[in-house]
Formats: sequence, C-alpha cells, structure tokens
Amino acid sequence: MSRTRIPGLIDVLRVDDPAQIAALSIDARLDRNYIARGPLLNRIVAARIRRVLSLNRAPLPPVAPRGAERPTAGQAALETRLSALALSWRVYDPAVGALARYVRGAGALEGAGPLAQDAVGRLFRSDYKADAQSWAAAEVLDKAPRTFNPFLLLNWALTRKVAKARRLLADKVGGDPAGLHGTAIAIHNLVASVKLMRSLWADPQTRRRLSPEAAGAQCLIAPEQVVRQPREAGNSIAGDFDESTLVLLQLRAAQARSPGAEMAFLTGSWSRCPAHTWIPALLAEVWRAATASGDPR
Repeated sequence: MSRTRIPGLIDVLRVDDPAQIAALSIDARLDRNYIARGPLLNRIVAARIRRVLSLNRAPLPPVAPRGAERPTAGQAALETRLSALALSWRVYDPAVGALARYVRGAGALEGAGPLAQDAVGRLFRSDYKADAQSWAAAEVLDKAPRTFNPFLLLNWALTRKVAKARRLLADKVGGDPAGLHGTAIAIHNLVASVKLMRSLWADPQTRRRLSPEAAGAQCLIAPEQVVRQPREAGNSIAGDFDESTLVLLQLRAAQARSPGAEMAFLTGSWSRCPAHTWIPALLAEVWRAATASGDPR
C-alpha cells in the first residue's frame, strides 16, 4: 500500500495486498462514479474512464456505479448464462480448437488476440468473427483511458479513433454493453492467459504434469488494476483517503502474492465478474484439447 499525494496534481492510493483489496472491494464508501474532481491528474483519469468506457452515454456495466441493486438484473442473467455454458464446453468446440492450436504453437505469438476475441464475441452473437481490425480497435480502447502520450491523444482526437473503435466493437456484438467490454477491455486478460498457457505447453514435463483444471487455474491472469473513487473521506485497512482520492486496486500484483480466482474476478465483491466460472472452464478445455492426441479441429 502506498499513497501518492501532490497537492493540485495527483492523489492516489495504491493497494496490492490481497486481504486489503478484499476488504476494500466490499467497502460501500468506494464506488465507480468517476466524478472529475480533485487534483488535475485525478480529474483527467476519472473523466477518461467515464468518456471512453461508455456506450450511448451510459457507463459499461463493469465501470458503472454500484447503485441500489448488485448484481443488476442484466449482470445476474449474464452470470447465470455463462455459468451454464461453463458446464458445456467440448474439446472440439470451434473456439476451443482454435485456441488449442495456438497453445500448441501454431501461428505467431501475437496472434492470440483475434482468437480470444472470437471466443468471447460468440457469447453475444453466434456469427461473431474477429479480425485484425477488431483486435486493433480493442487495443485502442484498452489504452485510451490510461495513456498520457500527447501525440497519440492528439491523433486520436483529430481522427475520432476512440469513438470509431468503440462503435465498431459495439456493432459486432449487437450493441450489448457487456459484450463491448468483454471484447474490448476484459479480453486482454484472456489473451495474457492463453499466451502463458502456450509457454507452459511448450515444456513437455509441464504438459504431462498439469491437469486441465490445474492448467486453467495457473493461467488465470487478473486485470492489472481497477479504479475506485470514494464517496466521502475516511480511513481504511489500507490507509486514509479523501473523496477525490483515486483508489487503485492492483489486482495483478495481488494475484502474484495470492494466486487464484479471487483477485482475478473479485469473486467476493459486489462487482464480481460475471465470467468467473466461464473463463476457468474455457482455459481448462483449451488445455485439454491441446494435450489430446491428434490436432484439435
């Protein structure tokens, strides 16, 4: 835990301790309103999150305020559907087969993006087909809330690149906000997971030793961090904060200290990921297909 506070410029509280993150993730004082207030950099970051991670002026579900009901009806329905699908993966599912071939070394290392995007996109449209353009759009939307490169920001502003990327990906999932987030933002964690799986599969001893479930669990990659904004000033297990402080829950660093699904999906939190059973099941089936005799179809 560390707090960086320079009056007028920045005020952030970084938390990478798993127990502290677990406590803060259920703290009702920390929300996702992303009001542009406080020091300059805090206002810039909050405003970007609101502007970029939205569709038709509404925040995408994973960055929406807590509200009176959590999970929302839409999130609960999605979680139920994905949990049911997690029980029905088959080795020769097209998405599983394509990812399994990648894990076995087919194609370039950087080719994982469209393959993973295909698997997620088909959850929202059966005819979804990722390509280089859709993957490039996902990279733009992932970078847009975080970059401070002035030349990149100027270019994107002049060309409306962020808005165009968001529209392209939204149209591909039929305008589903959860689908947009899944194929634009969350997808990068899945890509990191299958890249790690490819490196594990390349070692014959690891290939023989790990069961599909163990491989899937070992390859879970948490988001780098999620941002919370206090509703009011206060104290916490990780330190004190003001209402303008940005609290950065550094999930990937915490997961390195405490491997498992909790940090990857915040499963004990009101903001848990609806895909918390689907992603591990997908990864397990990809490993099963990759290690099966013969080539995955």
